[in-house]
Amino acid sequence: MENSSHGQIYLADERGIIETDIYRRCCSFNYESYFNEHRKPFGPLKALNDEILAAQKSVTIVIAHACYFVIIPVRGELLFKDTQDNTTLIDVGEAHIHYTAKGDILELINPYHKNWINFLYLQIIADSEEFSSFRETFRFDFAERPNELIGIIPPECKLPFNLHIGQFAGRKDTLYQLKNLHSLFFAFNITGAFELQGRLMHERDGLALWNLAEADLEALSNNAVMLILEMTD
Repeated sequence: MENSSHGQIYLADERGIIETDIYRRCCSFNYESYFNEHRKPFGPLKALNDEILAAQKSVTIVIAHACYFVIIPVRGELLFKDTQDNTTLIDVGEAHIHYTAKGDILELINPYHKNWINFLYLQIIADSEEFSSFRETFRFDFAERPNELIGIIPPECKLPFNLHIGQFAGRKDTLYQLKNLHSLFFAFNITGAFELQGRLMHERDGLALWNLAEADLEALSNNAVMLILEMTD
């Protein structure tokens, strides 16, 4: 693989940690009390948090900027409550995308009686109210489509970003074609090890790339899972 694109790696063990007795939040970017001059938002991607939450507990999030709030469970189900108290149960193999306005108050709830859960959530800044009523849960199935990047958002949704996710066996590879040469590309390695555009990525590492037309991805371990985000800057 050629390493000719501009980029920045966000190592998992250098993420900001916000921790209490009920949750542990690992922040790829500056968030709340965590600040690092090298962890500023990447284009519209304001937050990518990797969180574990204790059984029967919840966390409250106050939205500082209008954004698309994206939730992807990694282990266990998650109950999402929006600012109007509407609730949505989100399971592994699903991604929930919800437009949220500045000042909205969200609640993320662990419905289990004994088990901790693990989930990711992203905040992608919305620069217009065109999709202010958008709230959808999308499903994906690794077993049906192994060794490929699965498009989470149907093209007809026309959101200002695209999400793909895939599970790969060792040494399986794929080529991701960006839809726009001016797009910003961000990859988050959920499980396993990958080589992406010449960079080695371990579990929970992130990689930002720009000024590229395509990205070459190869899994270096079995059952490796990668999340891809393409955004219009």
